[in-house]
Formats: sequence, structure tokens, C-alpha cells
Amino acid sequence: MRLYYFIFLLLAALAVGCSKDVEHAPLPDDSITFAQLGESDTLEMPLSILRDSSVTLEIQAMLSGNPALRNHQVTFAVDTTKMVDYRNRFGDALLLPQTSYLLYKKDVSIAAGTTLSDKAEINIGQQRSLVEYSTYVLPVVISAVDGLVEGPASERVLYFVFKTGKPFAINRVGWTIETYSSFFNAFRPPLAIDNDDNTTYWTSDILQQMPQGLTINFNREVTFTGVNYFVPALLNYPTQGGYPSTIRIETSMDGASWVDHGVFDSNIIDNKQTLELALTTSRYLRFTVLSAVKYAATYDAIFISGISLQP
Repeated sequence: MRLYYFIFLLLAALAVGCSKDVEHAPLPDDSITFAQLGESDTLEMPLSILRDSSVTLEIQAMLSGNPALRNHQVTFAVDTTKMVDYRNRFGDALLLPQTSYLLYKKDVSIAAGTTLSDKAEINIGQQRSLVEYSTYVLPVVISAVDGLVEGPASERVLYFVFKTGKPFAINRVGWTIETYSSFFNAFRPPLAIDNDDNTTYWTSDILQQMPQGLTINFNREVTFTGVNYFVPALLNYPTQGGYPSTIRIETSMDGASWVDHGVFDSNIIDNKQTLELALTTSRYLRFTVLSAVKYAATYDAIFISGISLQP
């Protein structure tokens, strides 16, 4: 009788041990992936850059196969190295800058008896700092499952793809001066495209005659409907002269072949003029002053600041 009792206890202990082994068995490789992923690895959405606003994106992890036998912790992360793969597969795009997103909640749990986790959150903001009509990408990966960096986590990447549209204002970041006709003293051409539209300016050489101009390289494709420029307050427009009377605007995609958008007469209001164009996309802008009102009634010089583009 004692022998039977001993065997019974032994079998019961083995059964409990096997049950614990099954409950805590490691998850199969690649068994946890993004709930949002189907056949495509991308989630594409428009992103307005007319104003800064808070946009919340949600992510969930999913366990393939049977429901979880116990709770599993899943950690998400942004992996910028995945941009190489994205560009190889889908074409050129910009990495969403770190200033425009926050992985607010990166750790989630797949509860026992379920296959779907609670929701992680990514907050998107500061959209006005982004470039108009561009594609931005944020690559997100599952970086760990229950503290393990390899095994259950799928190697698939969830690419959030943002398409920006018309901006409140076209960003001048990255613009450079490609060529120029002349300048006077410290009033060099780059001062015509800095972010100070009122106090810094480019001045052409006072000993040279018109035409005078410069070529701007946007260093990217830009779509716009007009060109703005300012004349500095020191001219006491129109008292001191030194401002354009006719301007030619040309654009180019390669810096070699140019499209002539015509000659514009001066119509400066509150020290600013907008030269209206048809919807135009280009990489270069040639701004040429063909004629000007003499500065101090003596010099063929122009004072130009705040050259920018109208969306």
C-alpha cells in the first residue's frame, strides 16, 4: 500500500513539473510582431505642417498562435539604422528628426490568455520645422521580449511614413548662394537669404552697374507660387533709392537649363514685394535686378534682404 502511495506522489510531482515546464516554455522565434503589420511594412499618412499640433500614434504587439500562458513584456524602440533598408526598398526619404517625435510609452504587456498587447504611444509634434512636400519615415522595431533581444521578437520593421504638404512658410534651412554678381563691403549675398528680413541685407558693389543678381541653390526640390523679397528699413523707401525697378525671375532643376518666368515691375508695399508665379517646382532660383533706382541719387546699388518663397 505504501508503495502505491509513493508512486502516486511521484507521478503527481512529475505532472506538476511538466505543467510548469509547459507554462514557462520559451516563445517560438518570430512569434511576436506588430499588430498593425499585414503584407506591407509601411503605414502611410498625411502630416500637416501648417501649424504645430500633437498627434498620437498607437502601436500594439501581437502573439501568433495560441493565447499567452503568462504575461509577456514587449519593448518598442526607434531604430534609425533601418532607414538604409527603407531607401533600398521604397526610395528616397528623410528620417523624421528626433525633435518631432517622442516614444512616450515604449513598454507594453501581452496578458495571459490573450494574443494582443495594450497600446504603446508615439507623440508627433513640431511639424512646422519639417520640409514641405517631403516624405519622412520613422522606423520602429520590437527591441526586446521579456528582456530578450533575440528570439520571440520578429525582425520586421514598422515604418511610419509621413507625407508633408503645403507649409505655412517655406523653410530656408539648407539654402546656399550658388553664384552672385557682386557685393559691397560686409553686405554679402548670404545675408539676402538668412532668417532676418529686416536688418541684414545684401548690397551690390556701388561701383558697378545693373544688372545685378544672385543664384540660390535650395539643395532640394521646392514647390512654390511666388518669390518674396524685402528692402531694408534704412532706405526709408522710397526716399533713399537703392531698390529694384525691374526684376527677372528664372528657375532651374539642374542649374544649367533655366525657365524664364518673366520681368516684374517694382511694387513694394511695407518694404516687401511678392512676385507671383504659376505653381513651380525647382532646385535653383535666379534673382536678377535689371534696373534700379539710384541709391542716394548717385550709386547703381541695390539693397536686398529676406528673399523667400511663397507656398
